[in-house]
Amino acid sequence: MSCVDLDCLFVHAPKADAHYLPIGDFFNITYMPMGLMALANELRRRQLRTEVVHLGVEWLVEPTFNVVRAFDGQRIRAIGLPLYWHYQSFDVIEVARALKVAHPEAFVFLGGLTAGYFARELLERYAFLDGVVRGHAEGSCPRLIEELGAAEPDLGLVHGLVYRSPDGRVVDTTGTTRAHAATPVPPLDDLVFGDLTALRHADVYASQFGFPLAYGREWSRTDNRASLSMGRAFYPLFIGRGCAWTCTFCGGNRDTLRQVNSTSKLQWRSPAAVVEDIRRAMDFGYRTMAVCFDPTPDKDTYWLDLFERIETARLGCDLYFECWGLPTERFVQRFRRTFPSPESYLAISPDAGDEAVRKVNKQPFYTDRALFQSLDVLRQNDVSADVFYTIALPTETVHTARATQRQIDHIAATYPNARRLMTWSVQLEPGSPQFERPADFGMVTDRSCFDDFYRVHGGLGRGTGDTYSSLGFKIAGYFGDERDQGGIAEFERHLQHLKCMEFCFLGKDPRFRNDPARGRAHCFDRQTALAERRGIAPPTRPIGDGFDYTDALADEQARRGAQPRFSWV
Repeated sequence: MSCVDLDCLFVHAPKADAHYLPIGDFFNITYMPMGLMALANELRRRQLRTEVVHLGVEWLVEPTFNVVRAFDGQRIRAIGLPLYWHYQSFDVIEVARALKVAHPEAFVFLGGLTAGYFARELLERYAFLDGVVRGHAEGSCPRLIEELGAAEPDLGLVHGLVYRSPDGRVVDTTGTTRAHAATPVPPLDDLVFGDLTALRHADVYASQFGFPLAYGREWSRTDNRASLSMGRAFYPLFIGRGCAWTCTFCGGNRDTLRQVNSTSKLQWRSPAAVVEDIRRAMDFGYRTMAVCFDPTPDKDTYWLDLFERIETARLGCDLYFECWGLPTERFVQRFRRTFPSPESYLAISPDAGDEAVRKVNKQPFYTDRALFQSLDVLRQNDVSADVFYTIALPTETVHTARATQRQIDHIAATYPNARRLMTWSVQLEPGSPQFERPADFGMVTDRSCFDDFYRVHGGLGRGTGDTYSSLGFKIAGYFGDERDQGGIAEFERHLQHLKCMEFCFLGKDPRFRNDPARGRAHCFDRQTALAERRGIAPPTRPIGDGFDYTDALADEQARRGAQPRFSWV
């Protein structure tokens, strides 16, 4: 085994350069994939020297930090970069490129849902990438690192690895009997997710990043917590994995998981293992656990058991729970008993206020009647709720979109426990049904391969990739008037104006809703405050009739001037 300083370095690269008027310059995808720390801990358990670097954390600690210089002179056996969300596409590739130049001895590999989906294209397009680990990596990643340390490595023994053979061929070991037999997989309950010891500056990570996943580079840590997040950092609690559903807009749907992970089977951790990870996370300063795993909403036995164990253990944590469907009444009652703090709440996502649109796009589907019955139960049990909607869904029109706003207004007037009532748009997601079959949904898209995502998030093509105003698609006949003329860019502009005028929810406290008029006023106030921070002239006018988001953005650029692109390397 050759001498190295690190057996494996994991580097999480958020999307570095993004901009949205009320936020300013920001980086996005601040959360690491939940499995990353579990992989690092599994490698350390096997006595493999492993470290995790989060480039956003390092920037907070030292804005001049450069990951290449930080490990200058060290020999590293393998460097792994998670590419779970497509927003990271440009930054992950450029960081990987720079690290391979600095560490030619290292096996540079990617992992995560987006990397797995585009694995072959990535290896064919980028010669500096040595491999992509597809699917669940708790068996394959340790085997890869151990194999790389052997006198004569045989990568064909690593299950789920896509790599380049010596003769230049791209080889995928997924499903091969030889690799499968040689890659033992530890039981899910043996993995440790809540121990952040392998992460540099874990205290900063645990205290600074929350929901949403954007962090304003022009705002202080205090400002970010107060105005750009929900106040607390949430710990993403790993409960299980898999999905039985195929929502049109979701890249993590059942069929894509089967393709990338070789299975979409539901796998649950034992409640006892989850409780232990809660303890570990709380040792790092977390108080609110966040759960987004609810694949069987009508079956609540698992949750009742887990809640009872949390209560018995007297952990004193809060819980933010995102419902995929609608919670049962006894789930709500037990939730209220176990997590009585006002910092605990449930999130429900009808996605569309129009039932017909919801039925096309949302799984598991439920009616308006069922939705309001569930909201009644939440109100009766004094449980705070977030209610999330999505605009520009397949088959939606501006008419049915307005049914969403009417439903939001009704909820706001009827349910005082409903805190955040938000309407978002969703960028085109790799692996989603609308990405794979846009024509089936009356859509036109301009992203069909990895390079399209790399370019848009690198500022190299059409669109901003800013999460909020850039979509990558157009829905034919959405507006029913002259606004349907033109291409994707024109559709995005008109949709953003519709959002600003009729769906804006921005508020001083992001935990609570604002109506659209007050939301636009708050947006203008934020822009004014940013101009003062930058030492430039204030904005000339707020967004309104005859002056849309694109006009306001052009006004800002004229006042501010050209800005250099922010990069991690």
